[in-house]
Amino acid sequence: MHMNNTYSYLKFTLGIIVILILSFSPFNKDYLDNLSKRNFDFSGTNSLFIETNKGLKFNWITTKNDIGIYELIAKDKSVIAKGNTDKGRVHSVLLDYNLEEDVSFRFGGEKEPINEVKIRPISSNNRSIFKNVDSLFVVGDVHGRYDELINLLQNSKVIDNNLNWIAGESHLVFLGDLFDRGNDVTKVLWFIYELEQKAELVGGFVHLVLGNHEIMTMTKDLRYISAKESTIASVYKVKYDYMFHPKKSFLGKWLSSKSSVLKINKNLMAHGGVVDLGTNSISEFNEKVQSYIQDPMFLEIMQDYPDSTKYNPQAWREMNYFFYNENSPFWYRGYVQSDTLGPQLNEMLKKYQSKVHIVAHTPLKTITQKYQGKLLTTDLNEAATELLLLVRNKKKYSKFKIDSSGYLSELD
Repeated sequence: MHMNNTYSYLKFTLGIIVILILSFSPFNKDYLDNLSKRNFDFSGTNSLFIETNKGLKFNWITTKNDIGIYELIAKDKSVIAKGNTDKGRVHSVLLDYNLEEDVSFRFGGEKEPINEVKIRPISSNNRSIFKNVDSLFVVGDVHGRYDELINLLQNSKVIDNNLNWIAGESHLVFLGDLFDRGNDVTKVLWFIYELEQKAELVGGFVHLVLGNHEIMTMTKDLRYISAKESTIASVYKVKYDYMFHPKKSFLGKWLSSKSSVLKINKNLMAHGGVVDLGTNSISEFNEKVQSYIQDPMFLEIMQDYPDSTKYNPQAWREMNYFFYNENSPFWYRGYVQSDTLGPQLNEMLKKYQSKVHIVAHTPLKTITQKYQGKLLTTDLNEAATELLLLVRNKKKYSKFKIDSSGYLSELD
């Protein structure tokens, strides 16, 4: 999180103003055009929203008034559905289709490039413990900075110029907080979603660990969304959190399936930091998070007080505390902010049979190791400008950081 600077405050204020304007007045095409003049790109996956409430409802925005074009294509290349939308900038099509196998959705306009995304059924059985991984890349908070992220991954030889995976059997971890502040959150999410599939084809693996901003967005804490991102939801006449609803949004279902704590070899990873998970195992904690997220009460835990006609007040308080207490893995900052928590860190690592704890959430100037290398930090004052690389040599890891120019240096 990067709260304490004037730039973030101004962006926050602008976002609130935009939300208020769009909440109390009907959407106006001129407003969208004016935002486009500010170099806000809404085309392609910048604005793709797939609603899964009834069938599949695809929503996208074209750069100019245009007739929308779409095709839904099966794995065997047969066409499931195709057609056009009315001329305009905002396009929507509802298809009576149950996603049971991989499909491709092609969309765009008559006068604009056609985009394609491959979508597949969401698996809820994501593993959270991996062994025998030789190379591990870790990216801290991204906060919607798509261009910076792509530059970093290309110069680190994780992806090529066509955004294809070139890191072989390596694992890449995004350590939470993809949301808020930056203009390209939706585009970042679709990029990571597609990169997962590309890595899998060659034996690699892309992981996404939930951070506090993922939880905040899903539970309607929208203080930090950018003007562009809030506009995307407004033109679709939904609230921003609904675009990531755990049951009614495709990306929301995908996010809801992700781990909150991840262990690769002896490296334990969480967005904030682990004090004590309160469960017997990492897998049990992740299962509890996923179960909570599927509970309708989860969407209401940011209210000022529980609605006792809908929920048990005690259960509401317990869920609120689980996600929002300062010692939770989504929020904890103690290890990074202090140099005196060695005994606590050692005890925690021993409990979860780990040797190194890798965290994000608390920004520093550069990727840093503390506590004799038992803690590695990945959140940066300038998001998505460095990544962590661990290379295994027998039972030991060499630790490096790579900056946005591709320069590799060993951690001090």
